[in-house]
Amino acid sequence: MECSGRPAPHLITGLRRLVDDLQRPDVSAGTGLTDVVCGNTDLLSFQDDGVHYAGVPVSQLVRRHSFEAVVWMLLNHSLPTEEELADCSSIMSECECVDQAATSVVAGLPLGHRPLDLFPLALTILSFFDPAPQDTGEESARCRFWRLLAQVPVLIAADAGFEAARSEHVEIENTSTGEAAVRGADLSFAGKLLSRLRPGRLPSAEEEAAMNQLMICQCLTEMRPACFAARFSASTTVHISAALQSAANVFTAQLKNDPFCWTAELLQGFRDPGQAEAWWVRREGQPMPFGFAAAGSDDRAELILETCQTVLGCIDRIRLAAVAARLEKLQLREHRIPTLDWASAKLMTLLEIPADRQAIVIALSRFSGWAAQAFEQRTSGVSLLPALRYGAD
Repeated sequence: MECSGRPAPHLITGLRRLVDDLQRPDVSAGTGLTDVVCGNTDLLSFQDDGVHYAGVPVSQLVRRHSFEAVVWMLLNHSLPTEEELADCSSIMSECECVDQAATSVVAGLPLGHRPLDLFPLALTILSFFDPAPQDTGEESARCRFWRLLAQVPVLIAADAGFEAARSEHVEIENTSTGEAAVRGADLSFAGKLLSRLRPGRLPSAEEEAAMNQLMICQCLTEMRPACFAARFSASTTVHISAALQSAANVFTAQLKNDPFCWTAELLQGFRDPGQAEAWWVRREGQPMPFGFAAAGSDDRAELILETCQTVLGCIDRIRLAAVAARLEKLQLREHRIPTLDWASAKLMTLLEIPADRQAIVIALSRFSGWAAQAFEQRTSGVSLLPALRYGAD
């Protein structure tokens, strides 16, 4: 009997099925929601000419518009008119007055806590002072968001660790020329936030513009856990506050080991670029734990790095920028490029925002993006409540 050197057809078929079975994911074990498409969004897109918000290039937004105008666009899918923006700014200014009882709670917190932990706490406290807590209509929800955006920085600044008594108003009241008073009154939301994070100091025009661009670039991300938390809550409840609190809690929990604080302290700890390079060499090939990626299609990092050049002006900032540039050059040799988060940490450190307060800037920037995604999810009517496979009795 002759034996062919070629396997029988049924054996080949069986082997192919075996290989397919081995490569097929184990559905019975459950794959969670990884890679599951839960909907569509028009808020964020990655185009050949850069990142777009609601169809508008971010490179255009950071050069022509304020953070408040971009937030309005995300909520309404169109840029505001001058009248709409003026009305919005007026409403936010009126809402900056926070009930004394709320500020007393924050001022009485024990010392030693992280400033970032005040963020979700502030949302919870402010919910008790909401003038229309039972009104869940869309227009009321939008007004509630604007109130929170205006009030959260004020409430956080009431913390004893922020030296609230030495706010920008001290500088305004002590000036004899009145120029600081005019400057303080005209500050944008980004400028006011920078003042509260650096008590007693009003930002220069360049610093305010840099802070504004930073917040615009950070206000939207791809689907991260905090974004999903906002969308999930918005799909299961009609209250916008629940969506925002969910996102804030997830964001804060993920930053228990605060990478922005780590980066700022790292950059501040080097005397010169040579010391930074020596530190990198001692790592013996270990990658940077934060701030660099093997590839990227996000032009916002480049926009922020360009902005860093506008706020130098003193020897300490020039030294810090040189240290950061050396680390970026060393990373480039490893074919790793700066991410948006690295560029943001670099800019915030140049702006002299304390290391442990930088994550608050990121949280307040993304706060508007969470709100926009929550509104979009609620409008879509798509439920994100997944099914759970229960064990047999």
